[in-house]
Amino acid sequence: MTNLINFQDGKFDSYSLTLEDNLVKIDCYLLGSITGGTGTECGHTIEGPKIKDFLTAIGSDTITELREKVKNYEASEWQKIHQVIQNFQTDSWSWSETNWDD
Repeated sequence: MTNLINFQDGKFDSYSLTLEDNLVKIDCYLLGSITGGTGTECGHTIEGPKIKDFLTAIGSDTITELREKVKNYEASEWQKIHQVIQNFQTDSWSWSETNWDD
């Protein structure tokens, strides 16, 4: 069972969060790029024992509890969960758009 929660902040930043007992995964599309382009895409995954450490750091006892909290998150809380997931990630990827105008 996949428990995907989506959030879009304004017109650009968007997050998709999967919360399962054995998997925490966030995929993001964010405004700005280190290479001068429009945006950056990234994904971060937590699996295994690090999920418990992540839950402690985010202030939830269970995935179910966090799932209910996230449904009411505002933009700043999505930014925070993105950062906390990165702190405990077991896998990640990132892609930055490039500005080719030069």
